[in-house]
Amino acid sequence: MINISTDLDINDRWPLSVFPVAPGQQRQFKAEGTDYILLRNADFQSSEAHFRGVNGAFAISAETDYAITCPGGASAFVIRYKGLRLSEQRYYIQNKLDMGNLSYMDGGTNTTAVNPGRLGDPVVNYVHFPAHMYQTLHTHPSHRIGLILSGNGRIELDNQEFFNVEEGSAFFMRRNELHNFITTDQAVVLFVFAPDSGTGPTDEVNPLKIRTYIGQQRHVR
Repeated sequence: MINISTDLDINDRWPLSVFPVAPGQQRQFKAEGTDYILLRNADFQSSEAHFRGVNGAFAISAETDYAITCPGGASAFVIRYKGLRLSEQRYYIQNKLDMGNLSYMDGGTNTTAVNPGRLGDPVVNYVHFPAHMYQTLHTHPSHRIGLILSGNGRIELDNQEFFNVEEGSAFFMRRNELHNFITTDQAVVLFVFAPDSGTGPTDEVNPLKIRTYIGQQRHVR
């Protein structure tokens, strides 16, 4: 695992670039492919939208110019995925750092912050781990990039190795890394980006199509 403190290129099954924005810093970007943005109490501004001091997860389409500003104590990370070009922008704001909408494991909960537009597309989840959680050992088949929104904890890796996670920091976890989260007397809340998804809409499993019924006939009057 890596604590992300400088620009990072990930050259693996899913090639990604990660750009941190440190407290007290402003950075200008032009999106390439699709930029996924994780914000902790940070500011975002483009010609289309302006958010100030938010905990947010965004997906910004190619050629969009934007700026991210991190006041003291804020942090942000841009995850650039050149292999996907969305035609729309997506904005998700988490106002209250409380439980998510869906049940995860060991008391954890999550909300889909940036959904996959199609099955297999990237996804960002808002995740809430409760205090005093010792998570079940597990792996993921693709990379994970996480921004800690609140709380401090540890990730237990293989060979009795531990990785500390601290509020405001971000980590990169390679695919198939054996791990489990550990919290103490406080909850740990984070955004987690994955470059692929195991659920999502398809042309057949389509929310519009599923609630569309055919075969009716009009009565002739």
